[in-house]
Amino acid sequence: MKMGLILVVNLHGQINSSAPVRKALTELWVAKKFSASVVPDDPATVGMLRLCKDYVAWAPLQAGLLADLLSKRGMASTVKPLDQAALKRMGFKDHKGLASKMLEGDERLSSVSGVLPYFRLAPPRGGFKRSLRRQFTERGELGSNPKLEDIVRRMI
Repeated sequence: MKMGLILVVNLHGQINSSAPVRKALTELWVAKKFSASVVPDDPATVGMLRLCKDYVAWAPLQAGLLADLLSKRGMASTVKPLDQAALKRMGFKDHKGLASKMLEGDERLSSVSGVLPYFRLAPPRGGFKRSLRRQFTERGELGSNPKLEDIVRRMI
């Protein structure tokens, strides 16, 4: 059975968080504020997301957004961007090729050697439209957020 991918974005940092929440944020690769990662949609991951729901927002990942994240914010190391030459060395044709392999479930960002498993994002242009202290169901941005793609596009 093919699992989907979830985009996770830390909107809060780790300030005043408990030890289990800090551990879950580290395992999700979103320990710092405005960092994002791509995780599989399985029960263990969903449990970690629910544990740190007051710090992160998440949504199912679309192919176009993943390709944009890889091309604009993907890093081959902490200082080198993920450019065409780095992709060629890893055996991928372009960013869309890596994105399609990840969406098919063949590759994970953390398993591709030479790619950082997280993205460092900027604060969103135009700011947040809703509260960062509340869940999406309570007129906030946190938790399971179907409008996360719009926010992340402004953060790239």
